[in-house]
Amino acid sequence: MLKLMEQIPAKGKKEKVRIRTDALLRETSTNYIRLIGDADRKARIMLIVNSIFLTIGVTLLTTSIHEIRYVWISAVLLMLSNVLSLFFSIQSVKPEFRKYTNKDCENNIIHYKKCNQLSLEEYTAQIRDTMQDNDKKMEAVIKDMYHYGNLLTTKYRMLSIAYRFFSWGISLAVISYLFILLIINR
Repeated sequence: MLKLMEQIPAKGKKEKVRIRTDALLRETSTNYIRLIGDADRKARIMLIVNSIFLTIGVTLLTTSIHEIRYVWISAVLLMLSNVLSLFFSIQSVKPEFRKYTNKDCENNIIHYKKCNQLSLEEYTAQIRDTMQDNDKKMEAVIKDMYHYGNLLTTKYRMLSIAYRFFSWGISLAVISYLFILLIINR
């Protein structure tokens, strides 16, 4: 674990505790990257589970439609919720930022989109210039963390919507199936 706190002797008997800025930014950036990876793993799980349930729904619809009356309602509910959940899971994996343009990362040399906008010589010169100026380094890291924060917010919002569609869809499909079996098809 990073040592974030550093004891600095002050004038007199009291000591001040100072948080090292570079360690704080490094730790925060590491947490953001870990959370982005977690969100992507959760989205992949949702993609796999919803694909399986979608296959089950199609199978149920094609095989049982003639055997049990109104079973198509449960199958359609299941498939609709799975398609919507799949859509939002995919959006979570690859979110689009319409409100952010290249101007937002234009002055941020460490942003990943900057690499393909410049030649190797231009990129090297700008990164060296940034590394020599502490204020530019700080600004670049802060802008990158801001981008990570927005990315995380979007990913987890999409995952939350996908989970809601999945849980409500499964619940409604099971309830309607039981209702059809127990009440309508007696």
